[in-house]
Amino acid sequence: MIAAQAVAAQSASVPVAWLVARAAGLVAFALLTVSVTLGLALSTRLLGTRRGKALLGWHQTLMWTAIAMLALHGGALAVDPVMRFGFVGVLVPGAARWRPMPVAAGIVTGWLILVIAASFHVRRRIGQRRWRLMHYATFGAFAIGLYHALNVGTDLAGTRGLILAGIFAAPVVWLVYARILIPRSQPRKRPARPAPPPVVGAARPLAKADRTMVTT
Repeated sequence: MIAAQAVAAQSASVPVAWLVARAAGLVAFALLTVSVTLGLALSTRLLGTRRGKALLGWHQTLMWTAIAMLALHGGALAVDPVMRFGFVGVLVPGAARWRPMPVAAGIVTGWLILVIAASFHVRRRIGQRRWRLMHYATFGAFAIGLYHALNVGTDLAGTRGLILAGIFAAPVVWLVYARILIPRSQPRKRPARPAPPPVVGAARPLAKADRTMVTT
C-alpha cells in the first residue's frame, strides 16, 4: 500500500507533457527506423518488384506518421512547465538553452524528414535524379536523430540505451552495406522480333514498266 502510494505520488509530480513528449519521441524514432529500413529494402530490391508500389505507399505513410509523432513530441515539450522550451525552442535549432547541440540535432532531424516527405509530391517537377539525391538526406536524418536520442532521451540513457540504439541501427546499417555492395539489376531488354519470312508464291507488286504494259 505504501509502495503504491509512493509510485502514485511520484507519477503525479511528473508533468503529463513530459510523459507525452517521451512516448511520442520514442514512437517517432521507431517509425523513422521502419520507414528508412523499408526504403532501403525497396532500393536494393530485396523484397522483389511486384509489390513495389504498395510498399512505397507504406514507406510514405510511415514517414508522415513519424512526422505527426515528432509534432506531438515538440508540442508537448513546448508546453512542458518544467523544461520551458517554448515553441521557438522546439522549432529553431540552437534556440534552446538546455543542451543546445543535441536538441538542435533533433530539430534538424524533424525538418529534414519533413522536406524528404514533401519531396514525394514534387517528384515529377524536380526530376528523378534530383529526387534521389535529396532522398539521400534520409541517412543523415537517421544518424542525427540517433545522436539526439542518445544524448537527450531519458529512455535511451546508459547501457539500455546503447542496446536499443544498436537494435534500431542494425537493420539500417546492414541494408546500407547491401545497397552499396549489391548492384542494382538493370531491366532486361526484350530481343527484337525477327521479320516474318516472305510468303512463297505471293503476288509481287507490279513494277512501273509492267503497269505501263497492262494499261496499253
